[in-house]
Amino acid sequence: MGHAAFVSHQWLTEHHPDPDLVQLRVLQDALRNLLHQLKYVPLDPLTEIYVPTAKSLPLGDFQARPLFLWYDYFSCPQLEQGGYGMEGGGGQLADAIDSIPAYIARCSYFLGLCPVIDCPGAGRVLSQFSWSQRGWCRVERVLRELSQDGTWILIKSDVSFELVGTALAFVSGSAGEGEFTVAKDRGKLAAVLQQAVVRKLVACLASFDFEAYRLHLNLQTVHLRGLDAHPVTDFIPGFKRSSTGRSDVVAEFFYQNGFRTVRDVDAAGWSPLHYAALGGRTELIEGLLQRRGDPTLRTSRDQPKVGCPASMSALDLTMLFKHTDAARLLIAARADLEGGMPAMAYAALSNNPEGVRLLCAAGANPLSENLINIPMFDFASAYASSAAVEAFLMQAPPETLDISQALWASMWSRGGTAEMVDRLVGLRADVNHQRKIRQASPLDELTVAKSQEHRSGRTTVLTALLHHMPDMTPLMAAVQTAQYEGAAALIAAGARLDLRNVWGWTAADFARGQTIPKFLQLGLEGDPSECQKLNALALAHAYVEM
Repeated sequence: MGHAAFVSHQWLTEHHPDPDLVQLRVLQDALRNLLHQLKYVPLDPLTEIYVPTAKSLPLGDFQARPLFLWYDYFSCPQLEQGGYGMEGGGGQLADAIDSIPAYIARCSYFLGLCPVIDCPGAGRVLSQFSWSQRGWCRVERVLRELSQDGTWILIKSDVSFELVGTALAFVSGSAGEGEFTVAKDRGKLAAVLQQAVVRKLVACLASFDFEAYRLHLNLQTVHLRGLDAHPVTDFIPGFKRSSTGRSDVVAEFFYQNGFRTVRDVDAAGWSPLHYAALGGRTELIEGLLQRRGDPTLRTSRDQPKVGCPASMSALDLTMLFKHTDAARLLIAARADLEGGMPAMAYAALSNNPEGVRLLCAAGANPLSENLINIPMFDFASAYASSAAVEAFLMQAPPETLDISQALWASMWSRGGTAEMVDRLVGLRADVNHQRKIRQASPLDELTVAKSQEHRSGRTTVLTALLHHMPDMTPLMAAVQTAQYEGAAALIAAGARLDLRNVWGWTAADFARGQTIPKFLQLGLEGDPSECQKLNALALAHAYVEM
């Protein structure tokens, strides 16, 4: 019959998702490109760097069959609605909303529709960052990640697409910690997510995918964080408790996860301590350490299902998934603080200020770099991790940090928000900073190699970004990555429009072929007034939670 695609998006008003059809036009143009112009959806650049076994999405099958869309405003009855939510005593709308997990599970594709839209009437700016904070959007994303194919397509503009399916690619947070217009919705989601987890675990066992089973069994604490629910720890029946009725948590963990000893390593290259770190259960981790579990052991392979690169330690995982108490145990057991990717990097990109402070107290250097010379502070700015940025500033004086480089990194990656521009420019970042190539730097050696690939026709999002990187300004990076809120903030802060990168491109040249918002079009033509208005609108809702 065809394929179905689930469209996850934000509502611009309480009673209508898109009164002026701004998002819908982006979706229409994006679908035209996906159906008729592109051969594949490329990986996001960070996954391409750190998870080499991850694959892009070929579009041959997508284009060969009819496509049907699930879009809530059209697919759920609206006459009874009082806003998107689960409250109420029933009715067709409530039934349709309750069925969302089933719809997502049955859809072949999942589209995260995240264009930058200014909403003066609502007093806010919508973007991929605000989408990642919305509770319902987080729920939909988690349900997709718990379906048969956990990857999804991020639509930033009509021509800007990325295949997302990893924790590093698009860090947002647990559904229960998201923002809900209807507060009661949060309390009703626990059962929905628990049922989705159980279905995923059953499917993993039925297909003998034991590594995926272990991942999702132990990630329950992350999925259910912020909700009134407890993880299922006795999924496999038959575990025999001691005669006193007390359970040995380590023995039960081994039984449920299919391990025999603390030194086992599965086909994915992960040990029991790595899986325990995913869940952050302190009693379990303490028990594994008492049985001589090695806190310095690192994973031997990358893990595309959660986007974790090779050589991750248990401490790295506790930083990425914000398990502070578990991290304290591992640090006390002499876990390595450094590595090809230091634990500090995972605390930075996951906006984990407690983790940053804990690692610094244990002796980690906030000024360190990873294996390819990316500073830890750049990870925080690159992911718009505002709380982590403030934690770094408390550990290292601004004059010891390259603030201008951090501003550039934020626009090159996923930190292109007005809030990040405002904070870094307030610390005297140069809005016209031009990225220079450093001799003998692994990152810049990678830049040269990927630029050669790009010129030879092997184009991806990463090769395009690295090809244009020499002498690129933050504004150029923001336009190229379709982070239009950040671009507007830079123009409002006085970014120059005439600067060129090594290939002679200006910021306006990167907008060619894109349907950019009117405020940015005017800004790139020399009129900053609308960019200034959007910047003020975005900053009105900015706050940092430490």
